[in-house]
Amino acid sequence: MKTNKTKKGFTLMELVVVLAILGILLAIIVPSWGYFLRRARERSANAKAKIVFNAAQTEITRISMKERPDLNLSKDSTADSQKRADAAARLYVGEGDFYFYWNSTTHTGYKTNAAGTQGAVATDANNNNSLSRAINNINNNGEGFYKIYVKDYNVQSVVYSDFDNGRYKGTYPRSIGANQLTDAEERAIRRNSVLSCDMGTIDLT
Repeated sequence: MKTNKTKKGFTLMELVVVLAILGILLAIIVPSWGYFLRRARERSANAKAKIVFNAAQTEITRISMKERPDLNLSKDSTADSQKRADAAARLYVGEGDFYFYWNSTTHTGYKTNAAGTQGAVATDANNNNSLSRAINNINNNGEGFYKIYVKDYNVQSVVYSDFDNGRYKGTYPRSIGANQLTDAEERAIRRNSVLSCDMGTIDLT
């Protein structure tokens, strides 16, 4: 005579243990996945920031050669004061700090300042368009948003993102997510818009 064997299932305790293990694994995997996803997107944005940096430096060098006569005249103490003033007024980049911002939504670029305040669009329109065009010929026809910091005709830093308030930003020459910035600096860059980013934290000075 055959005896009936009862099929044993999981006990409640076993199910609780399995669920607890799954919970622990998820608690480990989900943050790690988010971390690696963020790093991958930031690496991509860093690469785009470098492209903008190099394209901008090429064009800024061309502008510096074009502006050199007016720059020299504006600093010539022996020249007529009106001629010096006119020469200074013709300078677009000039010596000192220069900031430029590109908005791919409106497809416009303009001269700005450290805080992100827009410059004189009407008087700088031709120069803004020329600089935008030169950079965006290299930068995939103007994708994304970027801000450029130039000092004495040398590009110092660039921040780039697919969106102005995008969470994933790229920076150059000090790259975000590459142990080249402090945690506080990285948090500030991620928190702020591209336009309002502190460019001084990204350069090498």
